[in-house]
Amino acid sequence: MSEEQAALLLACRRHPLAAEVARGLARARVGDGCRVAVAASGGADSTALLALCAGLRAHGRIDPVAVHVDHGLRDESGLDRACAASAAERLGVAFASRRLDLRAGSGVAARAREARFAALAEMAAEQGASVVLLAHHADDQLETLLLAIARGAGLAGLGGMPSRRAIHGTGIDAVRPCLRIRRGALREACATLGLEWREDPGNDRRDTPRGVMRHVVLPALEGIAPGVPGRAARSAELARLGAVLLESHVEAMRGPGGEIPRAALRGAPEALAASAVRFLAGDRIDDASVWQAAEAACDAVTDPRRFPLEGGGELVIDAHALRVR
Repeated sequence: MSEEQAALLLACRRHPLAAEVARGLARARVGDGCRVAVAASGGADSTALLALCAGLRAHGRIDPVAVHVDHGLRDESGLDRACAASAAERLGVAFASRRLDLRAGSGVAARAREARFAALAEMAAEQGASVVLLAHHADDQLETLLLAIARGAGLAGLGGMPSRRAIHGTGIDAVRPCLRIRRGALREACATLGLEWREDPGNDRRDTPRGVMRHVVLPALEGIAPGVPGRAARSAELARLGAVLLESHVEAMRGPGGEIPRAALRGAPEALAASAVRFLAGDRIDDASVWQAAEAACDAVTDPRRFPLEGGGELVIDAHALRVR
């Protein structure tokens, strides 16, 4: 290890945000010495996370490897990879990457997200890691929360992005240890540590819902209530906890066939019925239908009502129960 690298890692280890990342890892139940794959895009947020994780490695807290996904959708994406690889090299962290074969067009954002998570999980497994660390921060969480409110989401939606969740069908979990850290603090960490990063031009767009939140709504909120993203991140954690408790209550209502008896909802708040509907149908039912079904579950009508579900099937509310068919 060169003197320059040793000095950089010492600065990473001593940086105040390293302790907050460690707390975020603890909240997400990432154990000491765990092999983790840090999703490194080459941007400021992920570069800062990678550096802070490299600092934590000296304490034996985690054992990081950097993993990068090139979507192949921009001519300059190779420069993003080079930037991420350079940061990993300076930090003495192993680096792996994948290039995706995606075509622009309808639904490319959703396709890219699905392919990205699959690639991240695959690389994590190859590197012996059980989790992928993502650099989503408090500002991202507030954007997510506001968009969920705009859609009329339930309590689970108001919980925003979870600190840990499974990457479907992979056996690998995605962990977000920076949800209490501000975007500006991560950028400042990169600058303080002398690490370069790349700017994603897509982040400057104002013609998308998230772009409007980022460039118009959040600055306005910050002007009204400085520090709002940090407080919103904690509110999201409380909402997520409330959603878990409510889900356990709804789970206890279920009958032997998985149905929820209408008798269990008699006299209950409509919000509880909406939670029961969401519990049965998951994300396969739109928000407007959730509340229509909740109202149906609580009324005195005995004729069957049917609500189609995305991907096939239906939620049926008959005289006796709510059930999915």
